[in-house]
Amino acid sequence: MFSLSKRIIITCILPIFILLISFFLGRTHDIEQANLQAERQVTQLNNYIDTELARFSAIPELLTYNELMISFVSGSPQHYSAINNYLADIQQASGASDIFVLDTQGDVIASSNWQTDYTFLGSNYAFRPYFKRAFTDDKVAYFALGIRSNKRGIYFSQAVYSDNKAIGVVVLKVNVSKFENDRELLNTSKGSHFYLQLPDHVIAMSDIEQWRLNSFTQLGITAKQEIKSSRSYLDHQPIYIKQYQSQSQSTTQFKIDKQRYVSSSMKLNNFNATMHILVDVSKVDSAQISRLFWVIIIYSFIIIIGYSLLARFAGYKKLLYSRHSLEQKVIERTQTLEKVQTALVQSAKLATIGQLSAGINHEINQPLSAINTYLASAKRLLAKGNYEALSQSLVIIEGLVERVHKIVGQLKHFSKPSGMQLRPYPLAALVNNALMISSAQLKQDNVQVEPPQFDEAVIVWVDALKFEQVLVNLITNASQAMNGAVERNLTFNLECFEERVKFSILDTGSGIEQHVFSHLFEPFYSTKDSKGLGLGLSISKQIIDSFNGSLSAHNRLQGGAEFIISLSSKQGDKHD
Repeated sequence: MFSLSKRIIITCILPIFILLISFFLGRTHDIEQANLQAERQVTQLNNYIDTELARFSAIPELLTYNELMISFVSGSPQHYSAINNYLADIQQASGASDIFVLDTQGDVIASSNWQTDYTFLGSNYAFRPYFKRAFTDDKVAYFALGIRSNKRGIYFSQAVYSDNKAIGVVVLKVNVSKFENDRELLNTSKGSHFYLQLPDHVIAMSDIEQWRLNSFTQLGITAKQEIKSSRSYLDHQPIYIKQYQSQSQSTTQFKIDKQRYVSSSMKLNNFNATMHILVDVSKVDSAQISRLFWVIIIYSFIIIIGYSLLARFAGYKKLLYSRHSLEQKVIERTQTLEKVQTALVQSAKLATIGQLSAGINHEINQPLSAINTYLASAKRLLAKGNYEALSQSLVIIEGLVERVHKIVGQLKHFSKPSGMQLRPYPLAALVNNALMISSAQLKQDNVQVEPPQFDEAVIVWVDALKFEQVLVNLITNASQAMNGAVERNLTFNLECFEERVKFSILDTGSGIEQHVFSHLFEPFYSTKDSKGLGLGLSISKQIIDSFNGSLSAHNRLQGGAEFIISLSSKQGDKHD
């Protein structure tokens, strides 16, 4: 009788213990999942906003290289309408709010909204930090309220130079409401809120309107005075939003307006601000009710089955057998999952190699075409008995074959990490090698090449093979761009500074359409219809970036395009 009572007591106490364990384990699991969700969403949102800000920040820099812009800011009023229309086109194509130009006094002399009632023309923004800092060559990204629109915006500015002298400033503004609206299109809004906090603790953007331009930090008198003197928020004074922190299960939770959140934060790379994601965990406790209900159902089912098995098969042996069977299934499932994972990894590698193969094929075809040309020449030289010239052609062919082997050999290192082999090379030799490989294409397109007259002492720190690939790609692109042109001239230009070299490739083709500039270096974006993969310029820019250099392009005033490569001439120099 005592044994039966003990069983009844255990049967009643055990469910309570299981329910408590299930509640705390379920609650811990849900909070951990909320933390993981916050970390995942803040990473996704940060990457998106960083990418967009990088795209917008590049526009003022590109505009400063525009010859029309430099001519206008230098004091050519005849370009007034042209530059305003040009800014309006760039603003519309890029999705920016406004683009305008300031003179050295801070007066707006050109603007994309020049034909609107709220035009910036004639306004003076010399008090804005982005104006002063542009003259120090800083990459300026500045948050402020617009004086006319009273809308929140991020301003990017870049000084315009003529003869190494700053003559004005190009400013681009993008409304932050764009990012708040875009967030709904991303998978970063389900069950969470976000806010972007500036260094002065003011919230620049958020999906909750009441949080915008306010603060979760109680600002002191000094901080408020600094905010007021900066005029970044005009007459607005941030309001303190109360929040409470609590420590629960090694996790910091925040309570705002009776709602509990877990948070994850990450700094932006292209803007001095911190992104925060708050995932709501207010209903975590109540969410355990349904889980506990199923625990009771499962527990009851297990008890019924357990007693039934114990009664029919002598309990203990049957349980051991069941345990062994379950362990075996777990092992089998684990092995199956490992095989599937291995197959997925291999599929990913093959997919990547498949993408690379298009670029490798593009690079191999160029030396192969050159080999074909030199072989034809070698046959004619052999028939004429000109063995000295024949020997020279064979040496060149041998070098081209070796080059093909080197290009193919790069695929062997696909899965291994490898450092960049940066070494000093004469720029003239690298350019001549690229012209030699591209000669067949240049002849086919009837392009007249003005050989570069570079001093052998001009040195650049690059990986020779990869840099020649970039040069071949740019030269052949220029050659193809001149199809249909009356004059087909390919020229080169070189400017040497203290620690850097600026090398330009110029053609006389039709130039680059304005709407293409914002996508020019994006992967798979091609201007050659079905003939191009859209990888050449993207890969070229990545290679030049890996050399601590830069690759840019603009149209020439006299027609055609100019691609500019900036490289280091000394070891360890970095381009900011």
